[in-house]
Amino acid sequence: MHESEFNHQLQGLYYLKFSVIVKLLGGMRTPQRSYAVARLLGSLRTTFGIYGPGWSKEKYSATMRTVLPDSKDHQIAEFLKAYWINHQKRFIELFLARELTPGNIDQIVVFEGLEHLDQALEKGRGVLLPVPHIGNERLHHILLALKGYPVAVVSSSYEDHGPVARRIKLDASRRFHEVGHPGDARWLLRMLKENCVLQVACDAEAGETGIIAEFLGQRILLPTGWIRLALKTGATVLPSTLLRQEDDRHKLIIRPAFEVRQNSDKIKALRDNVQRYMNTVAEVFRERPDLIDWMSLTVRIDETRVARS
Repeated sequence: MHESEFNHQLQGLYYLKFSVIVKLLGGMRTPQRSYAVARLLGSLRTTFGIYGPGWSKEKYSATMRTVLPDSKDHQIAEFLKAYWINHQKRFIELFLARELTPGNIDQIVVFEGLEHLDQALEKGRGVLLPVPHIGNERLHHILLALKGYPVAVVSSSYEDHGPVARRIKLDASRRFHEVGHPGDARWLLRMLKENCVLQVACDAEAGETGIIAEFLGQRILLPTGWIRLALKTGATVLPSTLLRQEDDRHKLIIRPAFEVRQNSDKIKALRDNVQRYMNTVAEVFRERPDLIDWMSLTVRIDETRVARS
């Protein structure tokens, strides 16, 4: 058996184990029990430095110090612990999501700004939600679907995962709404033509059409697919995030429409729109550094260094 296959089997067993654990802890009947386990696991991972292959406390801390230069050492340590606790809570929510229904989502979420989404859908051109990696972006689209909105999401295919973990992650979304993958232009256009709410990641892997933008004091390579879609289709772009609160409930915030500006110079239009949008995202990141997906941000910074070298 190859090492990668063995690791995938271990990963699958880990996912299956927590599928059972969350169920035994009461699932959505008593979600705080599962969150308590997540807090314990996050604290243990921080204390014992269990960060995964190729990752270390120093690597995460270096990104935090680069992005948050005014933070003291004790604050960096607090952010790292908060990241791992939120990371484990996100993992637990993969299994809690199976029990979510329109009747019980009020247990874990409050919505703010849904009127902006309603107004955008009335135009009939579809809605783009370029959601950043902060809070729990996966639960974001599930909750909107359960609220009754026609949601679709662009998701990773998780080819680096084993079959069990891949199935669990994808099924967490597929049971609630349509799921597509990067590069499927026909599917993306069809979703917007059908007036769906299409969630994408504004800070995902950039691909060949990426551009460099200033973000949190760094020059980062970012995708442009979502803004290309907006320029082509006239879909409304709404900034939105799902932020965890102190009691482990979430606030799903939808802000007023982002102005997509046309320009005869297509490259300039992409750069201008992406930059202005990431400026709004940066405000949320600075307000809630405890909820930033520091792994994703570190990967983006590393990818940019490679691309520019």
